[in-house]
This record gives sequence, structure tokens and C-alpha cells, in this order.
Amino acid sequence: MDKWLIESKRDVELKIVLFIISPFFATIYSFRRANTKSSYLVFFLSSIFFGLSFTVDSGKDYITGGGLDGQSYREKFESAKYISNYDYIDGLLGFLEFDEGKKDYYFETVVFFLSRITDNYHIMFMIFAIVFSYFSLKSFKFFTSEKKFDFSVVTLILCYLFLYNQIFNINGVRFWTAAWIAVYCIFQIYRNNNKIYLLLALITPFFHGAYWVFVVIIFASLLLRKFEKLWIVLFAISFFASALAVELIQSFSGFLPTFLSKLAESYTSEESLSKTWSGFGWLPILFKNMVLCFITGIILLFIKHSKQIKSNPKTKDLYYFLLMWVTIFNFLMFVPSLGNRFIQLSYPIISYIWLVNFKDEKYNKFILFLPLAFIWDIQKFLSYYFQVLDFGFYFSSPIYLVYKYIIAY
Repeated sequence: MDKWLIESKRDVELKIVLFIISPFFATIYSFRRANTKSSYLVFFLSSIFFGLSFTVDSGKDYITGGGLDGQSYREKFESAKYISNYDYIDGLLGFLEFDEGKKDYYFETVVFFLSRITDNYHIMFMIFAIVFSYFSLKSFKFFTSEKKFDFSVVTLILCYLFLYNQIFNINGVRFWTAAWIAVYCIFQIYRNNNKIYLLLALITPFFHGAYWVFVVIIFASLLLRKFEKLWIVLFAISFFASALAVELIQSFSGFLPTFLSKLAESYTSEESLSKTWSGFGWLPILFKNMVLCFITGIILLFIKHSKQIKSNPKTKDLYYFLLMWVTIFNFLMFVPSLGNRFIQLSYPIISYIWLVNFKDEKYNKFILFLPLAFIWDIQKFLSYYFQVLDFGFYFSSPIYLVYKYIIAY
């Protein structure tokens, strides 16, 4: 990737002052020149302090299904001190045996070792934030290193799309941390042509068991992604077949290995399906479909201008992979926690391809409508941030945050 943008001493000093006052203010300012080393340091440190300040009750309401996933993680962490060394190793062996063991073991590993040192769950979320933000920013650097990256409205909107999997998602740490590792692997393999990152891809199921799907696709794509015409046809069919996705998975789950069969059942059960839209009536469905239509419109533009995209070595293989990836998960779009979540891994790829090939061209006006399509998600995440952070966080210095959440906890 390209080197960091040269920055002035005054700009660095201002970021330091702002960070001492409030990491939140420093983060907002740093987007002004996000392609600098100091900005990335601010982003990384601010993410760590967000994790440290992440505050939830212990335990969800399992009767109504209400509450955040982070509440369950806190509850499990607080009981992890009772897990013996034997139980941890037995669980790890179960994960490695695949059939009857754990689907993944990242969370269990972190809480087991951390619970031997402290009972402060804020430190747990801080550790989650470190790993999450590291791979997030490593991926984001592909985007900010491009010559067309600037501080324009279009670029900021593309930044939002690229970073849609945002730091709040340490709330559901397992899947979303694996997502950034997967995205980083995709860019290394298909933008940089660095196949050694296939080995890193093999680690993603350790973070979340569903990423065996990613492993299969990333290896299969090496052989299948360049059948462009076939994938274009399948892309069109996928929208008509998506309604049958749940029935297909339920039908074939009996032929899968035990651990994958249980995973499929958990994602297609009536209980899982009913939780998706509860509480908000038809609004989530409406806005979800708006997002799907908007993303589909972008993919169709990419197909229309595929010659331009394929003529650029930076985006050629990413385009092939994107077409294959989106097609596969369009078939699975209506399977909660599978299709809809995995399709979001395409957002950084879409954002990058647009920046490299369409920035400052006539289609830029199309991107200006993205916030409208995503307005439900934007307000939803804003409400989430106010749920897990004290209002004072936005005006607090890192020194105070360390005192509050570590020293005085």
C-alpha cells in the first residue's frame, strides 16, 4: 500500500491536544485528513477507550429476547472465573474436533485467561476493541491510501459504507471481529495478489463458527470467480430464489457435519426467524429492502462498466470476487444471521471499487442517496451508542476514563 500522507507538525499537535481533551473530538477532527499516520493512531486509541467505556447490564432477558448481546458476554465473563483449566482445554479440544464441540473459541479463550487476572468486564471489551479495530484499520488503509481519497462529501459517505461494521459491533464481538479479518484477507488476496493470507482466512472460524462458509468460498473463488457471465446470470436469479433459501438450508442440513447442521438449524429456526422484525412492525423490512435495492443498483452499475473496473489491476479480481460473494449470499439473504450479515462484508469492497473507478464521475450523485437508504441503520446505531456509553464519555479525557473504568471500578 502507499505510504502515509505527509502531515504538518501543527496538525499533529492539534490532534494530541484534542485527544487529551476528548478522544471523541479527536476522532471527528482526524477524519479531515484520515490518510495520515497520526489520524490512524487517534482512531485506534479512541476505539480502545470506547471498548473500555462500553457499559451494559449483566445478562439479557431470555424470556422476551430483549437487550444487547454485550449483556450476555458480560454475564459469561463474570462466571468464567469458575471455569477450570480442564474445562477450558476440554472445550478447546471439542472445538478442534468439529463434530460435537464448540462452534468457535475466541470469546472463551479471552474470558478464560482474563478472568484469572480481573473481574472488570470493561477490560474485556477493551481487548475486544483492540483486535476489532486493528483489522478494521488495516483494511481501511487500502481505502484511504488511494489518490482519489479526499475530504469530500462523497468520500465521507463511502467511508461510512466501508466502515459500516463499526466499533459498536464489539457488542457482537465474535462474528464482527471475524468479519474484519475476512475483509482484510480479501483485500490482501484479491487487491494485492498475496495468497499467503489464505492461511489467515483459515483462522476466522476460531472467532465465529459461521466463517467455515467464508473459508469454503474464499478457496473456491480462486477457481470459480472468473466465470463472470455465469455469475451475472446467477446474480439475477438469486433475487427470485432468495425466498426459498430457508427451506433449502433446512432440507439439506441433515447432510451436513454435525456442527454445521446445528449452525444451520439455529439460523433457520422459527424462533430465530420471528426475532428479526419484532417490535418495529414493517419499518425494518422496508428499510432493509431499500438497502438491498441500493446495493443491487451499485452492483448493476459495476456490471455495466465492468470493462473499466477490470482494466484496473487494483479492482479486477475484487470485482470478480464481489460478484460471486453477493450472488451466493443473495440466495441466503432471508436467513437471519447468515445471508444478511455476510452480505455486509461486501460493503468495503463496493466502497473501494467505487472510489477507484467512479469517484468524481457522473455517478457520484447516486452515492449521495446512500444516507437515505441507510437512514434506519444510522439512527439505530446512534441509539445503540447512547445505550452503551455515558453521555459524559463524549467530553471526557482518556485520563478520566482510565480512572473511572479501571482504577475506581
